[in-house]
Amino acid sequence: MAVGTSQAITEREIKIASILLPLGSGPLTREQAVVASKLLGIHWTHVYRLRRRFLANPVASAVLPAKPGRKSSPRLDPRAEAIIEDVLHGWLPRQRQLAHPLLDLYMEISRRCVQAAVKPPARNTVADRWAAYRDEQAALLAKTPRAATPPGNFNVEAVLGVVQVDHTQADAFVVDPWFRRSIGRPWLTLAIDVASRCVVGFYVGMERPSAGTVALLLSRIALPKAPWLEMLGVDAQWAMQGIPAILHLDNAAEFKSKALRAGCAQYGIELMYRPVGRPYYGGHIERLNRTLMQRLKGLPGTTGNSAKGRKARKPEETAALTLREFERWVALEIGLRYHHSEHRGLMGATPAHAWEALTAVQAPRQLRPGPEEAWNWLVQFMPLTSRTVQADGITMFHIRYWHPIFAAWRVSKKKVLVRYHPEDLSRIFVSPNGRQYVEVRCADIRRPVISLWEQRAICRILRGDKQRVSESLIFQAIEKQRQIIVKARSDTRLQRRETPRKKPTAHPAPWVAPPTVVSATDEVDYNKTLKPFPVEVW
Repeated sequence: MAVGTSQAITEREIKIASILLPLGSGPLTREQAVVASKLLGIHWTHVYRLRRRFLANPVASAVLPAKPGRKSSPRLDPRAEAIIEDVLHGWLPRQRQLAHPLLDLYMEISRRCVQAAVKPPARNTVADRWAAYRDEQAALLAKTPRAATPPGNFNVEAVLGVVQVDHTQADAFVVDPWFRRSIGRPWLTLAIDVASRCVVGFYVGMERPSAGTVALLLSRIALPKAPWLEMLGVDAQWAMQGIPAILHLDNAAEFKSKALRAGCAQYGIELMYRPVGRPYYGGHIERLNRTLMQRLKGLPGTTGNSAKGRKARKPEETAALTLREFERWVALEIGLRYHHSEHRGLMGATPAHAWEALTAVQAPRQLRPGPEEAWNWLVQFMPLTSRTVQADGITMFHIRYWHPIFAAWRVSKKKVLVRYHPEDLSRIFVSPNGRQYVEVRCADIRRPVISLWEQRAICRILRGDKQRVSESLIFQAIEKQRQIIVKARSDTRLQRRETPRKKPTAHPAPWVAPPTVVSATDEVDYNKTLKPFPVEVW
């Protein structure tokens, strides 16, 4: 009898131990496992399970059956084994990331078995096969010479100690909200807190990221997100907010703008840039980008991982989400799923729990409460330029702005600093010293609110028609476009009301002549003019 066990060691356990012992404690390749399985008369994946038990306690009794007296279950159907092999070595490597690997693997194997009229394997069997597959991949990785990687880790102990920011173009097309036609792929700007792995803010837009995009993103980071989530119609707890200590950025032009440098200097935020050509220095944000792009695969209009065959797939024809709906989807994905999922970099904790634990030790800096301080924060990061006050005021984007104080500033003939909101060109913010800003409206106060993207689009159209770009033409064209949109919405609602949904009938209804249309000023003889409608007798 073996010490510490009530089971007798048979010749089979001794044989297993004698075969596993020469294999050592290093990585076990699949070829070695296959040879050992042939000697033992078992499946090669079972060798990995026996070896793990043997390495944990290198004695022959370690490979005894877990439940004595239980008959071993019969082997799987060969067709089920083939399906498992195909999924593990064919389907699984093509998946960039799975939210629940074991569950997704089991569901894919079960789906294929049902299609092939084969009894699906148990979930524990799939788990054992998957564990053996991972051991096999680890052995192959250990034998493969690996390229030199930079040593060390990027460890941050305080929340908002380091915030990484980056842009990526989403792997999905979106449509306009009126005609539901594809308008392109949106840009997604993300900010992640390195210490807690929480997404502290994101911004979605159709234009290529600029200094204005960074300003709007920073406002999402520092300000409470409840009003923004309410506007989107998202019911989620998103408590991550505050002033970052360090912004970790790449070397894009918008990250080196005057507006960003001036705003960060104002609030004591340090700017840290990655070395050129070293993307792994921003590994946290790069990994987040890949995670979100993986989750986009299930959306309509997704482009896929590779550009190969994209023209044949025509993803723009299957697009269905508008830009606002896409933003709402991303907010739900991050606020309700990512923040509450286990993170490997946090040793299995969730980003939300990591944020709560770290903020209990050291809370991040916050803006002073009040709308004035929030607005000052946004103004400090708005795109910045300089202008000279002319006799008719300041002209930007072919739009003229005027304020009575310009008369006094024009005497000094000094340049003034001008900041503008990319989503609202109806006003700008002007300062003679860079500290105190004055809100300046359009000279024509009747001008509606337009965005910078609308202004640029209209300018391209006018130049394409070889027309001289002017303020009046810009606003006339935008007003006509908005009238078309309003009419399209009205016509759509009217058409839906006039054509109620009905179940199709086997025989079409007989045609009935419409009644005579009579104006309100005509004298109507109801006995002659209006005839009764034909009715159907039941």
